[in-house]
Amino acid sequence: MPNPHAGLPRAFDLSRLGYFADFVLVPPAALLLLAGALWRGLPWPVLLAALAAGMFAWTLAEYWIHRSVFHGANRFAAMHDLHHALPKDMIGVASWGSLASFALICCGLAVVVGWDLASVLTAGLMLGYLFYCVIHVCMHHNGARGFGRYGALMLRLHRGHHRGGRGNYGVSSPLWDIVFRTYHPVN
Repeated sequence: MPNPHAGLPRAFDLSRLGYFADFVLVPPAALLLLAGALWRGLPWPVLLAALAAGMFAWTLAEYWIHRSVFHGANRFAAMHDLHHALPKDMIGVASWGSLASFALICCGLAVVVGWDLASVLTAGLMLGYLFYCVIHVCMHHNGARGFGRYGALMLRLHRGHHRGGRGNYGVSSPLWDIVFRTYHPVN
């Protein structure tokens, strides 16, 4: 029987441990960033505002990555096409890739806004990413049960995306699909 993952780079063909590693690695990394900013004296109101801003920024990053990178003309597109064909398979970006990306983002932000704000903004991005991971895994492995009407809506939109591949790029939010006119209602 032919291997449906043949030709897929090893970094995208994940083991069960690799597939779920972000659930173990991202929370403590985000908490360390938050704790460091608090320890250095960042005021709570600033921390909460920056955390919310980072989580909101994740929704745009998620949309852009999904639309431009995973559906673009690059090496990630083949991995993502296979994910569309085999949505229950353990295909994705390895945790070292996501954590390295967050580290680079944090360093870049630090140059612009300083370490404390960069740490909290990055923690917000990471928590937004974690929510995306949770809802995406649930969509493919348990039908997004536990997310109520919101989960049912996002599941319908995501399944519609898997059927057509055009539009409905947001997994955790339809906001940017609405803004950029890639939202397609699905019955």
